[in-house]
Amino acid sequence: MIEIDGSFGEGGGQILRTSLTLSVITGKPFKIYNIRANRDNPGLQRQHLWAVKAMKMISDAETKGDQLGSKELIFIPHEVKNNINIEVDIGTAGSVTLILQTIIPVILNRNAKIRIKGGTDVPKSPTIDYIRLVYLRILRKIGIDAKIELIRRGHYPEGGGEIAIENVSGNPTSFSILEFGKLVKVEGISHVSSLPQHIAERQLSSAKAVLSTLGVPIDLQIDVRQGERSKGSGIALAAIGENSIIGADSLGERGKRAEIVGQEAANMLIEDLETGAAVDRHMSDMLMIFASLYGGEYTGAELTTHASTNLEVIKRFLGVRVEVSGKRPFRFKAMSS
Repeated sequence: MIEIDGSFGEGGGQILRTSLTLSVITGKPFKIYNIRANRDNPGLQRQHLWAVKAMKMISDAETKGDQLGSKELIFIPHEVKNNINIEVDIGTAGSVTLILQTIIPVILNRNAKIRIKGGTDVPKSPTIDYIRLVYLRILRKIGIDAKIELIRRGHYPEGGGEIAIENVSGNPTSFSILEFGKLVKVEGISHVSSLPQHIAERQLSSAKAVLSTLGVPIDLQIDVRQGERSKGSGIALAAIGENSIIGADSLGERGKRAEIVGQEAANMLIEDLETGAAVDRHMSDMLMIFASLYGGEYTGAELTTHASTNLEVIKRFLGVRVEVSGKRPFRFKAMSS
């Protein structure tokens, strides 16, 4: 059984989520202790617990310690089912996109349909529009297709969002995403939920003003949703290159002007474009597991502590040799041992 100290490196929930994904894929059981030990609210919180529950349902796993606040978990996976149809209800504004990342590699070609309720646009996690505009597009480049339906948005602290994912299919093989290529255009979505439309318009306008320096077409759309349980706003951007996509996002919050939200996302997008990498700082982290599974290489905008920690977990489960060079940007290459 693989034993993992959940407090090492970045010490967050990604250690658990990557362990769950790779445990189910490889069939290797694991024990994780000191779960999120250095956080203000250590142990399993609801979004982490539901990641465990989802993977337990998908793989008929045996578990010990899967309770709220638990700092230790034993997870013993069994065979992954076909024709999976489950619902995950976090019950808070916990991130649905982080659970998505955990399950997508596992349900490939399993004829799965999964509904997840919680937060679609919450701090410290990819927004649902980033997932749709950037993450899914990059996955298509490596041979994985998935359909995600945004049913309702959920913002912190109310939550109440809902998505459905189905038809995760494909035949991924080794891949190389080393060059972004010429910038073709920038796309994006500026949204508000149960707030005035002018907030989304101001986010859009301020982002567009910053992006105008790039000298390419800017196609930003507005998504206004009224009557939803949560109130919130945000913007997600995707720079479309000849060979890849780089993204960025930003969320509104009380006391934060809409113009700042748009500027934040646009400036972050430009910062990552200027590194010359093929994928942005967040996709740099998320692509690592796929590169390690299928033998891939890519250049990422920044090797964050989060990504370095993720890599150490990957090495514990997979027999891969990895070459990493640079910091900002960095190059990642995984080779089967």
